[in-house]
Amino acid sequence: MANEKATKPASSLSINFRQKIAAIFTLLITFIMLVSVYLVTFQVKKSSLSRAEESGRLLGKIIALSMGEDIVRGNFQGINYALKEFSQMPRIEYCLILDNYGRIISSTDEELSGRYFSDAWSRSALYADGLSIRRASRNGKPVYDTSVPIIIGGKRHALIRVGFTLDEEYASIRSLLVYNLSLGVFLILVGIFIAYAVSSTLLTPLNAILTSIESMSHGDFSQKAFVETSDEFEQLALSFNRLSNFLETRQTTEKYITSKIWEADASLKKKHFSGKNIEAVVLHLELSKFELFVERHSASEAVDTLNSFFEQISEIIAQSGGIIDKFGDGFVTAIFPIIQNDNWPAFLRAAFTALAARNSLNIFNFKQAQLGLEDLHLKLGMASGTVIVGNIGTSSRSDFSVLGAPINMARKACELSTRQNDFRPVATIELVKMSADFLHFIYIDQPIACQNDDNAFYTLKNFTNLSYFKERLKVSSEKGNISIISAFGLTETEDGLEFLSSIISDSENPYRFDAIKALSPYLFAGNEKARQELMKLINEDSDPQIVALATSILGYACDKNLKEQFTNLFDHEDDRVRANAVEACIPLDFTNKRDLLK
Repeated sequence: MANEKATKPASSLSINFRQKIAAIFTLLITFIMLVSVYLVTFQVKKSSLSRAEESGRLLGKIIALSMGEDIVRGNFQGINYALKEFSQMPRIEYCLILDNYGRIISSTDEELSGRYFSDAWSRSALYADGLSIRRASRNGKPVYDTSVPIIIGGKRHALIRVGFTLDEEYASIRSLLVYNLSLGVFLILVGIFIAYAVSSTLLTPLNAILTSIESMSHGDFSQKAFVETSDEFEQLALSFNRLSNFLETRQTTEKYITSKIWEADASLKKKHFSGKNIEAVVLHLELSKFELFVERHSASEAVDTLNSFFEQISEIIAQSGGIIDKFGDGFVTAIFPIIQNDNWPAFLRAAFTALAARNSLNIFNFKQAQLGLEDLHLKLGMASGTVIVGNIGTSSRSDFSVLGAPINMARKACELSTRQNDFRPVATIELVKMSADFLHFIYIDQPIACQNDDNAFYTLKNFTNLSYFKERLKVSSEKGNISIISAFGLTETEDGLEFLSSIISDSENPYRFDAIKALSPYLFAGNEKARQELMKLINEDSDPQIVALATSILGYACDKNLKEQFTNLFDHEDDRVRANAVEACIPLDFTNKRDLLK
């Protein structure tokens, strides 16, 4: 399995974004400060104005009570004395008494006595029935200029003008500004810290993905996004890594040759050679009675089906480290070179490819059934021995090709992969002998051969020695571990199902999704325990992604008895679950299906 490199995020990519976040936080806090200052200043102004109004009314009543007799008699000496006493109050800047014609009859400023106020506000205040108040200036100082009529015995005799200082209001505003400035500076510093912390949280996974995308743009699909979060970013990184794996596999598949296999053997480093003898395992895959399929369908349907088959099989072969020899009329031949000290022996990789291809065709047939199309069956044959590899052709055009007796033996074994043995892979005795510790085979009884003959053939049932695969899980790469988990599913055994169930039950296991996907062979085999495992996930798990995947895999059972299980999910809150439930119902045959799906 290929080693995968996880790319750490580059901090330089996030500097500009962090500055923007910090600037946004700073502007936001500044805006909040300005609004706060405006609102509080407005409130202070309003409360100060209210105090001035109340003070003006109170002072007018006091003067009317205390100096009413002096005002009626015109005792200006007593009035002047009283005003001077009033002016000693801390908030009063000046105090005047005007007659009903607007003439000043008494004032704390003796120079104003006898004068008239002729401005518009003073004239309107002179004839007002109640208190009048405005903002004004006295000797360069802002004041509240208050006008209160003096009414004695129901008759208006005079008007008192009082100037209340705004020193208290301005002191409150100054204190507020200092407090807001101090709080604002503190909040800005906190905001910048939060901005960098938030940006780091956001950008660390994004930078990892951006770095991987940059590597992909240069054709390197091996670097993966390294994200250690448990949120949507982790799902994004996992989706991106799956895309990267797919593109890497597609690139390898398109070349139809895995360079790492050749590089592992010094004798195979030169790809353009005249011919070499190598030991290899040969896998021949062929669609059963494909010529009849071609006769029953149009040319475009036949070609599209064949290309879909080739695409799926080619990806599986490439992922398993195989080399595609040639394509033909519904068949593919691949070889798996035997390499010294290989952690994954060639026969294991070939067997995994055969069983995975068989399961892949089952999935393909499920999708065919959804579209109302015909099923296909895959025959598989395996052999081992010495083959000749080389580029055959002319100097202007040549193709990679494999020659030798194992090619013919694999094709012969393929012919024995029939409906009688459920189209399982068939292998030669040489392959059975070298893989006895890892693969489980059953002898095929033939009239012309006995179990010890060189022409004896065996049906591949599944993998054995599962402890070896469990040990490999501890040291393999991420891609290798996914393949190992898939191998447990391909065994279709109770031990394999138990191991997959242990992974699925662990909500913290990073391979939980892969273990659920690995249950698909059990569903195609009609395993009831696997059904119950998936139904338990659907009914009890809180993660909608798990429920959606379990629904999709359970659909492979194609059992109309599961109709109620799927239709109950039509009202699920997650759209992925609903969509998968609908897809699972499409191949099923039950009454009112058309109306229900509508």
